Amino acid sequence: MTSPLPAGVLFDMDGTLVDTEPHWQSAQEALAASAGTTWSQEDFEASIGRPMERWATILSERGVAGSIEEIIARAVAHVSERMRADMPWLPGARELLAGLADAGVPCALVTNNAGVNAELLLAAAPRGALRLAVSADDVTSPKPDPEPYLSAATRLGIDPARSLAFEDSAAGAISAHGAGLEVWFLTSHTPDPGVPAQLLSSLAEIGVAEVQAALRAGTAARA
Repeated sequence: MTSPLPAGVLFDMDGTLVDTEPHWQSAQEALAASAGTTWSQEDFEASIGRPMERWATILSERGVAGSIEEIIARAVAHVSERMRADMPWLPGARELLAGLADAGVPCALVTNNAGVNAELLLAAAPRGALRLAVSADDVTSPKPDPEPYLSAATRLGIDPARSLAFEDSAAGAISAHGAGLEVWFLTSHTPDPGVPAQLLSSLAEIGVAEVQAALRAGTAARA
């Protein structure tokens, strides 16, 4: 008889583990300024959690020079530089990752960010906390498609139906929910994840015990 796959935890990156959203906003604003146009707060908020091609296409249509790939590369480099200088961990993120690693809970990163920035976060995370990353470079269809979460679950060797995802954008929550994971949602950008979810204001609200209890409850409910 085949043993069931274990439960695990998958984490979004920007706005969930690290506060890189201001870096993305400043990158987009600088790109817009280079073409003599603007990038409003509403433009930025509409881009959160969405594929990078979406906002890069809008900037291109507003006159920003270069291909879509070149526009994205300029923004990614801007964010990478700032992450290398100072990794902007959100409250409770490092502590939760470290605790889950000590408890032996398999965890991975799932992000619409570029692979280079995902690797920077993996290197800065507590030792062994994030075992792998699935980035925009690794999938055909980024969030809100379920592919990133399904890919991460497969590579990590966990059962998505018994696992949790931490997200802060509706696009990410829809992706995780579509992949079959239970969603725990940070309401820093929007109070509405668009799917059933456990709502949180910060990772500092919870500890390893709460996550393990949820994983056990999910396992029992799906047995």
